[in-house]
Amino acid sequence: MVALRHYLRVLGWLGVAAAAVGLGVQVRLLGGVVAAGVVGALLAAVTLWLPRSAHAAFEAGKFGNAARRYWLAGATTWTPSRERAAWLSRAGCAVAEGRFAAVERLVAPLDEDKLDVGERAVLFNNRAYALLAVAGDAREALALADKASALRPDVPAIQHTRALALLGVGRTDDALHVLDGMRAGGELAPGLEAARCRELAAAWDKKGERAYAADYRRRAEVLTGVSAGSG
Repeated sequence: MVALRHYLRVLGWLGVAAAAVGLGVQVRLLGGVVAAGVVGALLAAVTLWLPRSAHAAFEAGKFGNAARRYWLAGATTWTPSRERAAWLSRAGCAVAEGRFAAVERLVAPLDEDKLDVGERAVLFNNRAYALLAVAGDAREALALADKASALRPDVPAIQHTRALALLGVGRTDDALHVLDGMRAGGELAPGLEAARCRELAAAWDKKGERAYAADYRRRAEVLTGVSAGSG
């Protein structure tokens, strides 16, 4: 559903375009063409470059930078889907920065019934991870992670959250199975692989396999250095 604010944003962009072209035409025809080109470039930046730039900043571990770009993308878009994506991405930045109390505030404007499959998966995953991070109810977190995983079983980050929840409720063998399956689709980004290794170390510790745990802990330390260097 398109809200009033989306119509107003469309009208705003049309107003900017009309004003720029009108001003240019008053100067000369070439000025109108240039003005139209500038407005077109601004629209391309908002709809194409800004979301991709925000995602690149997130992947590089620059979460504050990414959050600001996602905010701007959400504030300037005229489509509900892009606005929802921006809100969910800002919640993801909050999780990555450890601002777990901000997650519920950021997703509060979203109507779960209006989200598509991918959006619901992200919403459930962010809520589950934030809950686990503040030592909340692990069973509730697992229920959320299970829902996210059922919607998008192909996303390794969602499987990582589910493994954390399984560890939280004492289902160590199930957590190991999920962690082992995270690489089914290929190599993971260094930061996510480091997190996977840390959880594997914790799981093997619980099973009394100190050697396995120590090995995965060393891998995590090395990968953490690689991830920090690439950011």
